[in-house]
Amino acid sequence: MPDATTAPVPAPTPEPSAPAAPMTKVTKYVFIQNEPFFLPKVLDKYLREFADTTAGINVQSVAQGKRTIAQTAFDLLKMYGPWYFQWKLRNFIWRKLKGKLINDVLGSTKTCYSVGAVAKKYGVPLHDMPDVNSDEFRLMLRDNEVDFIVSISGTQLYRKALREQTPLGIVNCHGALLPKYRGLMPSFWTLANDEPVGGVSVHYVDAKLDNGPIVVQKTYKIHSHDTLEDVMARSKDLAAEAIIECVRKVESAALAGEPVETIPNCAEEQSHFSMPTKDDVKRFKGAGHRFF
Repeated sequence: MPDATTAPVPAPTPEPSAPAAPMTKVTKYVFIQNEPFFLPKVLDKYLREFADTTAGINVQSVAQGKRTIAQTAFDLLKMYGPWYFQWKLRNFIWRKLKGKLINDVLGSTKTCYSVGAVAKKYGVPLHDMPDVNSDEFRLMLRDNEVDFIVSISGTQLYRKALREQTPLGIVNCHGALLPKYRGLMPSFWTLANDEPVGGVSVHYVDAKLDNGPIVVQKTYKIHSHDTLEDVMARSKDLAAEAIIECVRKVESAALAGEPVETIPNCAEEQSHFSMPTKDDVKRFKGAGHRFF
């Protein structure tokens, strides 16, 4: 499995292409999920570094894959069971209410409970468009001369037309050590399989899920007492660091007119996971882990 110390090699695919000549500025755009637990902090760390060159942010649904929000909630209830689900739901609602009151009504951004509040804090516009592959949205990106897109726990698929119009490509942050644990809920599966380490991978987006060359990969240790909440929090902290490092690498290469060095995301080494079943939850608990 490749890790953060693997010797970098040039990306084997033409997507994204290296700029023909050095650029003078890299205009960025962010796709991010509308999740109130960890992502406001991740976005805050990113915008602290890159707000002045970020043209906008698209906030995407928390629904998993092709599911609706209601279907996602029902599947999570079946998976988590009522006790953890109600705890998670209560915290979700409470954070949403605090965001509405403190960030929206009172206008304070000292503590941000939503990604929208973080965007407001740094003066970066939000674009409320449900389909980032639409002609209207892609035209908006072209009008803003967007060179590079960062997807932070995004929930949409990014189709060929969108990828091809983005000169420096689209990168996605995935909460596992690719090529292992492609797909949904990598933190859960990492614990269910009793792995000694977890990690995050920031990789280029291509036509297949979690498949493109890796730009940055970081690892963290997993302890026997770690809960799912512990691992998700650690993963998101590390994700912020990895995303910032990735953007700096892409930006430096573009300004120098050079290709970005990457780590292979080998298809023959991949494993893929979807929504866990009750039996998977039993295995997760059998490994000594808890949800919270």
